Parts: sequence; structure tokens; C-alpha cells
Amino acid sequence: MSVALVLATTLVAAVTATASPDPQASLREWVMGTVADVRVYAAADAPAARAALGRAMDEIRAVDHLMAVQRPDSDVSRVNREAATHAVAVDPRVLAVLRTSLEVSRLTDGAFDVTVLPTVLAWGFTGPMPARPTGAVPRPAGFRTLRLDDAAGTVRFTDAAAGVDLGGIAKGYALDRARDVLRAAGVRSAWLDLGGEIATIGAPPDGGRWRIAVRHPRRAGAVLGILEMGEGAVSTSGDGERFVEDAAGRAGHIFDPRTGRPASALVTATVVASSATLADALSTAAVVMGDEAFERLARRLDVGAVLGELAPDAAVRVRVTPGLRFEPA
Repeated sequence: MSVALVLATTLVAAVTATASPDPQASLREWVMGTVADVRVYAAADAPAARAALGRAMDEIRAVDHLMAVQRPDSDVSRVNREAATHAVAVDPRVLAVLRTSLEVSRLTDGAFDVTVLPTVLAWGFTGPMPARPTGAVPRPAGFRTLRLDDAAGTVRFTDAAAGVDLGGIAKGYALDRARDVLRAAGVRSAWLDLGGEIATIGAPPDGGRWRIAVRHPRRAGAVLGILEMGEGAVSTSGDGERFVEDAAGRAGHIFDPRTGRPASALVTATVVASSATLADALSTAAVVMGDEAFERLARRLDVGAVLGELAPDAAVRVRVTPGLRFEPA
């Protein structure tokens, strides 16, 4: 069994693999509002590993530049400024993420919806100091207001109040792009972490399976348990890191797009899938949907999940989808 143990977190910095051999090449960098930690364990040789790693990190930076709503020069910011009046040409990668977003929105009956930007802005979650709004909060325009033209490579809105925020899917997409670069270069074993969004290639360097500790959403330094997986991707979403807490209670940064209110069905959701893009979007949707509804969807999509609900006594009740290798703490 592998002794590589890593901590799956939500929107926090580096994850460490302990007691594992040194990688052939590794790189840590602040990007997409968090720390990217990419390690290549098996490639043709060390120079090839370093070169592939550099190209993989270039791809993560490119996704950040294209999709960050905080960057006024990003494609997403241009869409939000202009797409209500005319079709906006975007990079194919942006179009691909939006297309996947619409597919997940349909699969989840709107529990995942990238048009949440007006609501997110009202709560201040795109900045450093979020706060509970004092006035009316705009509801998302809804994913059906997005119009994509794959042939022309354009995006437009049918609602002037629409705006997109790819924060619930872009990190996963960046990991998939980076992992594709490494695979194309012949990398056989690698670990990619982007603020707790995780993707792997092959098996750990010491064999066996990757062991990932899922962080407890309410107790600092504690874990809900350990999950094991082979090559795949893991994403955790919840209210454990980015939230507003005041006399009215805790409100996390994930919103129910159907109501415009903070999601509260789950306090944490960890999804295991082959695609990091899908895992990222589905973990967000799970927090909105709740455990029973999401477990039905997980069976349809053949993904695994660890779902945490806050009980009346403030304990976190964990539900694990069948077939997922998870050892509760």
C-alpha cells in the first residue's frame, strides 16, 4: 500500500505528500488565487520531467489569465462587460469550459450554474472582505441565458443582468489541461494540486494507491477520513474556508443558483472522478443538492463522493457513495 498521504482542502494552499520518494521535478507557484504544487515522479528522465512541468504550469497560468473574474483583461471579464450587447469572441478553452458548465447545469437541474456572478458580487466573495449584504441580492440570470456559438467561437447573453463566474470549474479545468501536457510528454506518475483540487497520473512512486485525507469542515487540523484512489481527480467544496459568519449564522461562498441564497444542504462535498473539470463542478453542485439527490446523480455518472451534512448537534454526518474506498477518521 502506498504511504503517500495528502490533505484535500478547500481553497487553501499547499498539499504535501509525506514519506514518498523525491520527485524527478517539482514546481510550486502562486496562481489562480492559491498555490499550485505539481510533482513529476516518473518520466523519461529528469530534464524531460522539468520541461514538461514548465509547460504544464504555463497551461495553468493561461487558464488563470483567460478565466479570472478579478482580471479586467480576462476573456471572462470581457464577456461580462460586453456579451449582453453583442457576441464576444473568446479563446477556445473558455468556450470549452462554458460548454461543460452548461452540460453540468442540465445534469444537476441548475444546482450548478456559472451565472451566479451578480450574487457573488453582492456578497463580496470576489474580494478579500466578503460581508452579508444589507440590501436586496440579485438572483442569477440562469444558465439558459447563455448562448454559445462553437463555430464562431463566441459567447453572448440573452439577459442584460447576466454575468459568469467560473470559480466552481476553472481550477479543475486547469488541472486537466496541465495533466494532458504531462501525459503527452510521457509522464507516467505525477501529482497535481491546485489549492486542494487534485489530479493524478498513474500510481504513487512507491506503488499502491494515492491516499488522500479529506479535511473536516469545522475543526481545524482534523480530517473526516482517508480516501484511496488510483489515477483520477478529487475536488472538495464547502463552507470550511470562504464564508461570512455573523449573528445570522454562517454563509459559505457557494450559492444555490435557483434561489440566489447561500447553499446549506451540505457543509462539505468531496467528489472523485476521472476528470478534474467534472469533479470540480460536481463538488460545487453537491453542496447545493444535498446527499440523497447527489448520490443518485453520482450513480448515474459513475463518480464517487464523500458528503458531509451538519447535524443538529453540530457534528458532521458523513455519507459515502457505494464503491468508494474511504476510511472514516
